[in-house]
Amino acid sequence: VSKKLGMTPDYDLSPGVIRKVIHAAVNGSSFRQAEEDLLALGELSISSQRIRRVAKQIGQERVADRQQEIERWQQLPLPTQRTSPIDTVPAVACVQPDGGRMQIRDRCDPQGGVPPSASKPRKGRFWRETKVGCLLSMSSQEYTNDPCPRIPRTFVDPARIDEIAREIKGFWGEALEEDDTEDEESLRVETESQRPERPQPLLKSVVATRRDAEAFGLQLAAAAYQRGFAAAPRKAFVADGQASNWTIWARHFSHYTPVLDFVHAICYVFSAAMAGGDTPANWKRYCRWAQWLWEGNTSQIIDELVEQQAIVGLPSDDEAEGTPRQRMAETLGYLRNQKARTKYAEYRRRGLPLTSCYIESTIKQVNRRVKGTEKFWSSAAEEILQLTADQISETDHMRAFWKARPSKLSGMRQYQTAI
Repeated sequence: VSKKLGMTPDYDLSPGVIRKVIHAAVNGSSFRQAEEDLLALGELSISSQRIRRVAKQIGQERVADRQQEIERWQQLPLPTQRTSPIDTVPAVACVQPDGGRMQIRDRCDPQGGVPPSASKPRKGRFWRETKVGCLLSMSSQEYTNDPCPRIPRTFVDPARIDEIAREIKGFWGEALEEDDTEDEESLRVETESQRPERPQPLLKSVVATRRDAEAFGLQLAAAAYQRGFAAAPRKAFVADGQASNWTIWARHFSHYTPVLDFVHAICYVFSAAMAGGDTPANWKRYCRWAQWLWEGNTSQIIDELVEQQAIVGLPSDDEAEGTPRQRMAETLGYLRNQKARTKYAEYRRRGLPLTSCYIESTIKQVNRRVKGTEKFWSSAAEEILQLTADQISETDHMRAFWKARPSKLSGMRQYQTAI
């Protein structure tokens, strides 16, 4: 009977109540908040611990479904992986990966993971990376010529570009606190809003995990296949310069156009151009380099950087961060490594996105649930990440899950291992 009703022997909650519990568990700031929301809005008296257990169980079921999708995708021959399993194929398919943060405390380790040799607790020792991916179907127009040949005014406004450089990952060496709310999303949205020809997002799906980059890459690839992205006529993989992002691109998305997030790129250019002080000559140099970057003429910036480096010299092995030599060397290495992904004029002609504003927005949504100086996860971290990604997604994953769930229940009790 419980199987037919979509219930397990472990819980006496109806399917409708379970769905409400999951909604509250994901959208509230905590399980305690979910308890209060269910009582106030649904007149349901369910303890926070019970909500956590239900969320973990449903999350485990979703993680299992996800793994099955990945395994089915892996079993497909490569030619089939490059096709679409659905009839509707987007005009533009965009994949954007990035990382977030959450605090993990292992209940089995009273020291919270601190090595026995550590003389004192390491600051920030509980923070661990989460990996989040945003998959967008988009619409855009293609052009014969560059529809926006001049760089947006945001990037040639002295006060604004200085603010951007400070906020994007603490570019001036001002490390951001773990619980700071970064404004990267608004900065990228502002950039995109100044481009009337920018691609328009249509439908977003999200993946999230605490697992390693290899597992995350498989998760992204399987999700993109389910969306029919491989068959899209125009495809873009947009990310910052983190090496793991481009390893995922090379392994699973090499048939996508690689796009380096323009905001990160311009911050490196600004850092090198203004090395040595805020002078009219340095600002003039920056404006020249910024326009070249916008055009995709990265080689010209590299050539001038090489000339400047010949004058100031190479940084020493123990060079402090932020010196002119260090900034120039860092930017030069960055642009050389990323040069092939900075063809921004070509991307605009093809109607492709230039910035990672969508993944930044998505990470903020995920972080609202899992990140905070007062939040420590000892269990259910992977499950709540999965459910949060499901909630943010605009596709029908959860609707299909709830519909199919009764037929998957075994009728067997689930037991937890005592700790």
